[in-house]
Amino acid sequence: MAQEVLVVDDDPDLVEAVRIILEAESFVVFAARDGSEAKKRLAEHRPDVILLDVMMATDTEGFDLAYELVDDPATKDIPIIMLTAMAQSQNYVETFQYITERPWPVSMFLEKPIAPKKLVETIRKVLEEHPGR
Repeated sequence: MAQEVLVVDDDPDLVEAVRIILEAESFVVFAARDGSEAKKRLAEHRPDVILLDVMMATDTEGFDLAYELVDDPATKDIPIIMLTAMAQSQNYVETFQYITERPWPVSMFLEKPIAPKKLVETIRKVLEEHPGR
């Protein structure tokens, strides 16, 4: 059975590019443009992995949604790969963790723009680390 990926990003061009890349690798792709739409999609489908943008309607919408998902028993086991156009500096990581005082709610980060090969490799690696999904 094909593995399912939910892509949550407010950039329709990025979503379409990711869809093309992943469908070529036999993934089934669902999309949502924001956190609210993502929750609706998650009520309909239980993906194997979620690709989640950091900044959508707000600078932290992606993180806010990620924390909601890890706190929800129905979605807590779905691995999340966070997409960001921001540099993944240690400062940013430490600052955000200081603000939330919680561990990261994501399995891995990918920086935009995303190389197709790196995207597929990262998804496969995360799925291997979360067997049974």
